[in-house]
This record gives sequence, C-alpha cells and structure tokens, in this order.
Amino acid sequence: MSLTNLDPHPSQYKSLPLVLSLFALSLFLLTGLLAVMEKAGIVIILIEALMTLLPLLVFAIMGVLFRTMKLSEFHWSGKSVPAGLTGITLAACFVGGSFFPLFLSMTYLSIQISFPILLGWASSLILCATLFASPVRKINSATIPEFLGARLQSKLVRLLSSLLLVLVALPLLCAELLIGGEVLSTSLDGSTFTSISLLSFILLISVVLGGVNGAVWTQALQAVFMVGACMLPVILLFLDQVTAPASMSEAGFTGLIDTSLTEQLVAIAGIGQSSIGRFLTTGQYAGTAWPLVGTILLFASGMASMPHLLTKYQVTKDASSSRRAAGYALSFLLLLMVLGSSYFLMLSDERLQSLLGPNALEQGHHAGLIAALIRSGIVAAVLAASSALLMAISTSISRDIIESHVLPRTSLNQKMILARVIVICVCALAAYLTYGRHLLFLDMLVLSISLAAAIFFPVLLLSCWWSKLDAIAACCAMIVGCVTTVLYALVVNWGATGLWFGLPAEMGGLLGVILGCVTGISLSYLPQIQEKERLELTRLIEQPSTPSNKTTPSPQSNSDGLRTEP
Repeated sequence: MSLTNLDPHPSQYKSLPLVLSLFALSLFLLTGLLAVMEKAGIVIILIEALMTLLPLLVFAIMGVLFRTMKLSEFHWSGKSVPAGLTGITLAACFVGGSFFPLFLSMTYLSIQISFPILLGWASSLILCATLFASPVRKINSATIPEFLGARLQSKLVRLLSSLLLVLVALPLLCAELLIGGEVLSTSLDGSTFTSISLLSFILLISVVLGGVNGAVWTQALQAVFMVGACMLPVILLFLDQVTAPASMSEAGFTGLIDTSLTEQLVAIAGIGQSSIGRFLTTGQYAGTAWPLVGTILLFASGMASMPHLLTKYQVTKDASSSRRAAGYALSFLLLLMVLGSSYFLMLSDERLQSLLGPNALEQGHHAGLIAALIRSGIVAAVLAASSALLMAISTSISRDIIESHVLPRTSLNQKMILARVIVICVCALAAYLTYGRHLLFLDMLVLSISLAAAIFFPVLLLSCWWSKLDAIAACCAMIVGCVTTVLYALVVNWGATGLWFGLPAEMGGLLGVILGCVTGISLSYLPQIQEKERLELTRLIEQPSTPSNKTTPSPQSNSDGLRTEP
C-alpha cells in the first residue's frame, strides 16, 4: 500500500482549537475548585490523588474516543495532521517526563550543571528542525527505517536500522516509565511496581485502540496539562496574596529555601549521583570547557536523532508543514520553560519571597495543590513521550521487520491485529525491564541519547545532505557507531580501560558519532571505484577476443572484480 494513495481526513482536526480551549478552561475551573477545597481543610491526599490521576483518566478517555480500525490512521494518522498540532505534540514528546523535572529543578542546580544540559536539549530541537524535518517528510514513509531504506534503496538498511531503533528507544521508554512510576507512587502513597503497572495499562488502552491517531489528540491535551502545571501555581500564589496579603516584616525569610517539592524533583532527577553530573562537576576535566561542550554536543546530536521525534514530521501534510511545525514546537518549548521555572525561581530568590509573603513558603513546603499540579504535569509529560516511543518501536517492528521481511503478503486486517499485538508485547517488555531499575533514571536517559547520536545522527546527516552515501556505507556507519558506544560502556564498567577524554561510560556516543561519520564518508567512495572496475571489466568482456588484445585482465583480476560487485 502506497502512502501517496491515502485519503487524508483533515476534518477531524477542525474542532481542535475549540477542544483545547474548553479543556484548558475546565482545568482552570477544576484547579480553582480544588484550591477552595484545600482552604476549607479537605484531606490533602485526596486532592493530590485526584490531580495526579487526572492525566491518566484523560489519556484513556481520548484513546477510546479516537480509536480507529484504519491502518493508515493507526500508523501515521492519515498524513493530515496540521502544523500547529504537530508542533504542540512534538514539543510535549520532546520534553517528556525526562526533561520536565530537570528544568523545574534547574534553579536549584549550579550553572555548571544546568547550563550545558539546558542548552544542549534546546539546541537539539533546532538541529532537528533545520537538518532533518523537511528532507524526512519529502519521502513518504511512516518510520525512520523506512525513510532510510527508501532513500538508499536497500532492504538491508531498513532491517538493520529498525533493529537498532529498538535498541535506542527502549532504554528511553524504560526511563519514562520509571520516572512516571516514582511520581505516581509519591502522590498515591503506593509502591513503584503498582504505579508502573497502572501507567503501562493506561498506555495500552490508548495506544492499542487509537495508535498514532489517538496519540496525536492525547499528546495535545497532555501539552495543555504541562502548561497548566507550570502556569497555575503562579496564578494560585498571586490570588493567595491578593486575598491574604502579608507584610514583609511578618515574612521573616532568611536565606534560600529548599521546598520539599523541589527536593523531590532533584531526587527524581538524581543528577548529583549520575555519571553526567560527576562528569560536569568532579570529573577529570571539571572546571574546563570540555565537559560543557561535550554535554551540549551529546544532547544536541542525540535528541535530534531520536526516532520518535523525527516520526512526528512524517504525519504532516507536506514538507512545508513540517518546517512550520518545528517553529511551533520551539515557541511552545520556550513558553513552557519560562512558565516552568517561574514558580521555583520565586521560591529560590529571597527578594521575591519577601514580595510573595509567607503563603508562598507554606505552599512550597506542604504537599498540597501546587505540588499536585507539578506532579500532574510530570505524569502528563511521561504519557506523551511514552506513547510516542511505544508507537515508534512497535510501528518499526511491525512494518520494517515483520511486514517487510517475514510476512509480506498479510491482509490489512491481519496487519492491524499484528500491530496491536506488538504494541502489547513492547509495553510489557518495557515494564518488565523498568522493574529491574539497574540504572539511575538519568543514566538510562543519557545512554539512550548516546546510542541515538552514534547510530542515527551520522547516517541521517549524510542521507539528507550527501548524495554519495550508499547502502553499504550507511550500514557500516550505524554498526560502527553502535559497537563503539556499547563497547566503550562495557570496557569502562568492567575496568578494562580508563575514561577516554574523561567521558563516562554512558557518553561513549560522542566517539561513535565521529567514527560513524568517518566510516560513512570513507566507504561511500569505495563503491564508485568498484563500479568503474566493473564497467571496465564488462567493456573488456564485450570486446572481441583477438590475439592483439594485450589489455585482457588476468583471471585473478576478473575474480576480484566479480567479488566486488554489489
């Protein structure tokens, strides 16, 4: 089935502004009601549980409402998603549960840690938009492996890249489930095992029924949740001071205040105990420019190559819509970062605290509505990113591996059933791996980013901007990048070697990017030499065999020429 023959259904998105506006209004009114209930002395745990479970409830309902039985809508939403909606969902998935607690706690971290992570993360979206958005959309494909296979006209490239996609995206999916489970367990006062199970079950309800078609709507609503979680605490504090003003003499603030919520966010991120935190603060090259530059380069190249983010550009109407979607995503990300840091900036600045009064301190210390709003934003971000990752992995397995190589003659109904079964299997595997918790959350995140940078960044860059790249060079570049990253992580953890350039085990992807680019460029010239040899050999074979012909190659050279034929 060709994607160019699909019948788009743009009418389903005509009501999008109205739906998002009504949802934002409903969230604002609900927050106001809960604020009144909190002032009236309602049990705090009830308010926290309600606000934290609300994103899960909305996610499940929207998945059921936008369920589909059409394979085109399940995999790529009919290639008809507007640029604005694509930008909103892209930004929500880009932030995810991984980055949400990081930038919320940035004001409590030293600039040596916060600056390179923040700059690298933001730069990756710009890099992705300028380098890959338009070229990826010009080829009608549903996945990144399908794009690479069509660009290089090779089934081997498509198969290999789909297998490596699973290796890249699965650790990030586990990291998302882990942080979502920890936040849910904190709000619901339950175990992490139960919270991860609940999160996985809600994901399955939405993704299995709606696929990408349902994920587009749910991710848009989760983006509204994320904005509300950042903006509503500031509004509540302002209204609280208007209704109950306090003088500066009554405040009595002395020094910086560490709220319990901020401590929880810093503990969730675990950046002080992570390898990248040690690389930036206490590593071999700490205090120099190299840790800052290395962290920025890793996050920029890794996040720009994430398959679940690049897939977002493939559901738009055309290449120009993809470029506009990148602009919308950047604007939304800037808004989210400004709003998200405002509340915690107020609590970390003594002068702002004196203006806010003691109620700000009270709200910060107690696990009340404001803390519940922040946690609901994290859960919403986790759901948005997890659904995109789950669809990217399952779609690649079903389309690029099974349908393309194992069962090419399956019917549309069988493909739909197969796609949903694979979603269930991938989600179950991710939940199982998350229960082990062998790595810190941030280490899992950095490892996934490192693998994405080493495997996909060189081949995507050369595929989009260098016409000489061929299939063999692309395969070798991906394998070299993957092997370099994994081998470096293993030998460092085993103690077989020291840290190269001070890079932790999870950051070996920087080496993989360099070696992958060198491999792809150098090997791309070999097929041209072999092609010239093959043409010369063919020309010699077509010539009449005469005694005067002194240029006939020897059997050994003939044999070598035949061996180099693709």
